Order: sequence, then C-alpha cells, then structure tokens
Amino acid sequence: MLPVRFLILFLSFTYAAAAQQPFVEGRIKYSVNIGPVSDNAGYTEHAGTYTIIVKGNQIRKELDMNTGYQSIILINTNMNTAYSLQSHGGQRYAIQLSMDDLLKKQQAYQGFTQKDMTGKMTIASLPCEKTIITYKDGTTSVLYYTTAWLAPAMPMFDRFPGIQYVPLSFEYRNEEGITMHFQAEQLEASPIESALFRIPPDYKLISNEEYKKQKH
Repeated sequence: MLPVRFLILFLSFTYAAAAQQPFVEGRIKYSVNIGPVSDNAGYTEHAGTYTIIVKGNQIRKELDMNTGYQSIILINTNMNTAYSLQSHGGQRYAIQLSMDDLLKKQQAYQGFTQKDMTGKMTIASLPCEKTIITYKDGTTSVLYYTTAWLAPAMPMFDRFPGIQYVPLSFEYRNEEGITMHFQAEQLEASPIESALFRIPPDYKLISNEEYKKQKH
C-alpha cells in the first residue's frame, strides 16, 4: 500500500492535470471599459462588450461598442482564412483579410516575458493569478489569468500570442492611443453552432482593397 503522503501527492497532481483543460469550444464574454483611470475611481466610461467564440480551429471575435460600432472577425486556421464583417452605406460586406497580415501585427507582441505577482482575484467565478507582461520594447501590461483553462495555439489573443493560460482581465493601449480594459463576465465551455463561423448570405464578399476604395 502506498504511504498516505504519496497518495495525497498523486491525487493532487491528478486533480491539477484534470483541472487544466484546453479551451477548444465555448465563449468568453468581456466587458470593455476605456480610460484613463482617474484618482483610483475606476475607468471613466463603459464602452461595450468583447466576445471570443471558439470551436476547434475556428474563432469568432465580436466587439460591440456603446457608440453603435460593431466589428466581427471570423478566423479559420485550418483554411488559413480571415474575414471582417462590416456595414457601410447600407450594404453589408464580408471583407477578406490576409492571415499573414494578421499574424504580422502580432509579431511586435511575441516573445514577451511573464512575472507572476501577489494579488489574486476571482473573475467570472474562476480564481485568477496576477502577472505582469513585459514586451521586447519594455512596455508592460497587467493581466489576470485562470490556470483552469489552457489557451489554444491559435491567434486568439492578439496582444498575448502564445500565452499559456486564458487571460480573464487585461488592458492595452489601442492604435488611437486609448487605454482599453477587458474583464471577463462569463467563460462558458459548451457546444457552439457552426453557423456562427460562416459568412451570412446577405453579406457581399469583397477584398480589403475593394472595401477601401468604396469608402473613399
């Protein structure tokens, strides 16, 4: 018979291994707030929601802002395809994007280092660890992640390519210089309809170059 201490270690290891599951199908819904933070009073404006939906090799990213702006990105890593669903001038477009261009945008954020800090939080009913991400250019980002879910090896988190665990709270400065804070409201691992990753029939398929010409 195994000694009790070995049995406890074995059970602890088995539980930890079982708890860390790859997030391969489901959705994560984040609240989006914009800054800056003033006098520790929190973010100045609730801006909307950001939802990531995953099914195997497919990703759907939805950004809904309280200004009425909406962005939907469909990615299929097996097919090496990406589309942006946009509306302009009363017409709906499925704009074909370059996967190479999307991956190039992530290059500046690759190779970051990660240093865990004190200050745990519970987010979306999941215990989270606090860490500081430091990029090659010296910029940093505070992030909370859950060890319960492993992040898939896909372009799921643009600013954290290759991250091991699913981040549930993070912030960054976008291209317009606006600080955006994301905090998960819900993480749900459940079956997802394949239709969510298909281009709706009322969307016109065009290239990115064509779309830019029509806007000007």
